[in-house]
Amino acid sequence: MAIVAHARPFVIGVDTRARNHAVSILACPTGEIVDEAQFPATAAGLSRAVSWAGRRTGGDVTVLWVIEGTGTYGARLRAVAADTGYTVVEAPRMNARANRTIGKSDPLDARRIAAAALPLHETQLREPRADDG
Repeated sequence: MAIVAHARPFVIGVDTRARNHAVSILACPTGEIVDEAQFPATAAGLSRAVSWAGRRTGGDVTVLWVIEGTGTYGARLRAVAADTGYTVVEAPRMNARANRTIGKSDPLDARRIAAAALPLHETQLREPRADDG
């Protein structure tokens, strides 16, 4: 089984919050940043986020969406992306202690989320959590 960086054309990382979501698109296998943006966590904002990502990735549905909090703040975006035909997974567990001296921002976290998935084998990807709320 190939690693994500070799199996997918792009990885989209999403750092979710109650009011907005930061989105970062990385090209595979290099991890080069294609684009980054923030969208409101409203129905219209989530639809715009998926459309925006589609335009920047050539509409390729083999793109992998890696979303933080797929059972909470990211649940609605998970549903919109999955309904569009994308594969959606829960963000890998991150080592906050290792990133303590680097800084923190939502766009940077979205980039880290996407980058953390690149070296993983597809079998190591985490299934989205159930939307319990």
